[in-house]
Amino acid sequence: MNLDPEPFKILIRNRCGLCFETANEENLLHALNERMQSLGMGPDGYFVRLNASETEFQQLVNRLTINETYFFREPEQIRLLVEHLVPRLLARGSGLQPLRILSVGCSSGEEPYSLVMALMERYGESVSRLFTFAACDIDSAVLDKARRGCYSEFSFRSLSPELRARYFRQENGGWCLEERIRRLVDFQECNLLSEEPARVMRGVDVLFFRNVSIYFDPPTRRLVLDRLAAMLQPEGILIVGASETLANDLGVLHLLEEAGLFYFVRNPLVRDPVAPLPWPGRDCSLPMTEPEAPSPALVSPARLPDADFDVQQAQQLVQEKRHDEALRLLDTYLAIAPEHAGAMLIKAHLLVWRKEFAAAEALARRVLESDSRSIDALVLLGLLAKWRQQNDVAIDWFKQAVYWCHHCWPAHYYLADIYRSGNEIERALHSYRVVMQLLNDGTTETGLHHLALGLPVAEIRFLCEHQLSRLGMPTGRGAAARQSWPST
Repeated sequence: MNLDPEPFKILIRNRCGLCFETANEENLLHALNERMQSLGMGPDGYFVRLNASETEFQQLVNRLTINETYFFREPEQIRLLVEHLVPRLLARGSGLQPLRILSVGCSSGEEPYSLVMALMERYGESVSRLFTFAACDIDSAVLDKARRGCYSEFSFRSLSPELRARYFRQENGGWCLEERIRRLVDFQECNLLSEEPARVMRGVDVLFFRNVSIYFDPPTRRLVLDRLAAMLQPEGILIVGASETLANDLGVLHLLEEAGLFYFVRNPLVRDPVAPLPWPGRDCSLPMTEPEAPSPALVSPARLPDADFDVQQAQQLVQEKRHDEALRLLDTYLAIAPEHAGAMLIKAHLLVWRKEFAAAEALARRVLESDSRSIDALVLLGLLAKWRQQNDVAIDWFKQAVYWCHHCWPAHYYLADIYRSGNEIERALHSYRVVMQLLNDGTTETGLHHLALGLPVAEIRFLCEHQLSRLGMPTGRGAAARQSWPST
């Protein structure tokens, strides 16, 4: 049978966004032939049927999606959610409203159920009060399987035996989830190109969209990201598959890095603190232990050590995210030495994370009054302006920082980010090239002595290479060596 797939490709892409190019065209041809044989129809008649019947279109789509999934796939992202993102979101919301977590492209349910189990390990039975879980997929057949919650051994390749014993029971040669887990997830059919999103796709705090965008071409991916962004709360979080970061960094959402992983945020009021913590491996052998209770203040006014020791101790507490202890220590020391620049800068940075912007700015300006060349203070004031979306003011502060210390690659990187967001392409290219030159030269001196900005060199180099590639410049160490790198 002579079957031209192009009209079917166009119809499917326009209706639901799925794209079938050379690499996966065979899958489309197989599904089309299967449905036409089942209905006893030729290509022309089936094309008319497909246009007219939502039921038949759904039957075809159910045969086109791959549905490759298993429990605790990419477990490091689930740990990011449980260990870092959820505690922060709960603190912001004061627990007054449950956090809404949505899995888009959930397939047969392994992903949303994994999120429930991981959070159950941390929050116990409070999960039903603290969170609402929803999941959706375009494939109606796999949604039926997800609602049943019964799985074969194939789905357990990354789940510890302890968790399987805790949340599943053996039944008819397989494993079925306990009802207390299944009833927590609301499954709905959804089409990401639909003008009217499903009920569950609104007001979302955390949205998992992993290993789905591979089905879309770039224009469709941009459209889908716009739809996903509209589903998120003002500071809602989008998590994509680990290998999909670059493909989804299209300027729709802000890309952040934490604990070595990337995620996107909608309109962040302030960048969340980034301080990598040691994680217990990647075999996802939960349970995850509760964090230790904070210890009391380490230094009392009666026995203040020397200034340098205090500052180093405060920096260590910040790196360990023991922020309350760090603030108590800094306040104790500043009561004795109120003009100590290091203590003021570290406290100002902590206040930024708490969104106490006015107090943070006052401390940074006090430092500048005594040291107009303080790179820490200049960069901190630039970040404050950037987070307040005062980009012109931020540029002035960062320019001052690189004037006094050209090797301050974090300031160059923030300049590049502002120029890119403002569509000043030539300036963005220039600043990204400077960052690449400094990093490739192995520059370690940044002029920053007190601020822990959490900018891992490898990730910054990766992002600069990506942005230079997007903006039309060659990248890589060899390319960098061939460039003539102008100074700012």
